[in-house]
This record gives sequence, structure tokens and C-alpha cells, in this order.
Amino acid sequence: MTVQVSDVKKALCIDIDDDDEIIQTYIDNATEYIKTAVSETADLTKYKQFDYAVTLLTQFWYLNRDIDMKKQPFQVVSLIQQLKSKVISIN
Repeated sequence: MTVQVSDVKKALCIDIDDDDEIIQTYIDNATEYIKTAVSETADLTKYKQFDYAVTLLTQFWYLNRDIDMKKQPFQVVSLIQQLKSKVISIN
């Protein structure tokens, strides 16, 4: 499964389509951010933690888009660490 705009909108209780483009941009960037943090070569899509991390990071960026963000949410950092350990144990 990959994260869709509708998944994020459902999690954020958004009923309108006005921000679909920006949410998709956040999803795309969150996906690349997490892949880069974990492994650019591993197939992370087979792990539930990957979709959850992408969703959480997308929500965080969406909800905080008007402020300067210096840190990522602890939950995302934790999920990245879990994914790293899964990828390392496979190799």
C-alpha cells in the first residue's frame, strides 16, 4: 500500500478538496525523506511502518505549514529507526 491523499484527508478529517495538491506534495516529499533516511535501495513499501511514517510526517507538515519546523515528530523518528533495523536484519 502507498499513502494516498484520501488517507491523509481521512486522518485529518478534511472534507474539502482545496488542499489536495499540497497534501500530495507533502506525501511525495515525506516518502522521499523516509526512504533517504532508511535506505534508498530497499523496498520499504512492504512494511506497515513505512506508510504510517509517511502519513504521520505528511500530517505534521500539513498542520504546521505556517511555522518554522526544526524537528520531526518523535513518532516518525522512531518509525525510521524501526525500519532501519528491519532493512539491516534482511541484509
